[in-house]
Amino acid sequence: MRDIKQLHPELQKKIVQLQELCAANGIAIGISECVRTVAEQDALYAKGRTTGGSIVTNCKGSTYSSMHQWGVAFDFYLKVDVDGDGQWTDDIYNNASGLFEKVGKLGQSIGLEWGGAWKSPVDKPHFQLPDWGSTASKLRQQYGTPDKFMATWTESTKVDQNIKAKNVTASKNKTEAAKSKSAACNKSYTTTANLNLRAGAGTKKDIILTIPKGNKVRCYGYYTKVGNTPWLYVAYGKYTGFVSRDYLK
Repeated sequence: MRDIKQLHPELQKKIVQLQELCAANGIAIGISECVRTVAEQDALYAKGRTTGGSIVTNCKGSTYSSMHQWGVAFDFYLKVDVDGDGQWTDDIYNNASGLFEKVGKLGQSIGLEWGGAWKSPVDKPHFQLPDWGSTASKLRQQYGTPDKFMATWTESTKVDQNIKAKNVTASKNKTEAAKSKSAACNKSYTTTANLNLRAGAGTKKDIILTIPKGNKVRCYGYYTKVGNTPWLYVAYGKYTGFVSRDYLK
């Protein structure tokens, strides 16, 4: 299925952010696989086993093993004329210019788990929410079936709940991609002062909003260094952008 609206509310927002980031970097992407039914997943599992073709997945649909079945994963394709023949439709999976790696890094910068970073299987068109791990084990243990999990997707599931942001201004530019990654930065922080969330690293970048003192932000390890100051790429409710590390604890 290719209906983005069937995906987890947080993932729907991440897709919009990813497409905007890609567009800002001159890359157009489309969304292909979203939620899969048991029958759809079992049909994929049969490839290379009981039907023709190569093996494409190790996840059986009947065991709810695929993150796609839980609505927390999606696949993308390129809408770029990679080979310069005047059309992009024959290049949707053409990675000759490394575009999948570029999109993968952009996705990781907003907190998505990228299948291209896996050791086995390497799945470059794949993204998923990292909240429940890389496999469906935790979801199966906690909820049993995807239907029971999806039944919990109420308004409170959405990230922008009860946000009291002040001085919100529209950013004139698309949010930049972070340039570096460090596991040491991958954690939650609390602001030590009213802190501007910016569209890029540095005090000259557009202000998206001001985060009040004492609020929490989440960094997934991505940052850009300006001078001696790391500017962390963080999520604050439904917003993402850069904040100075100097005002976080």
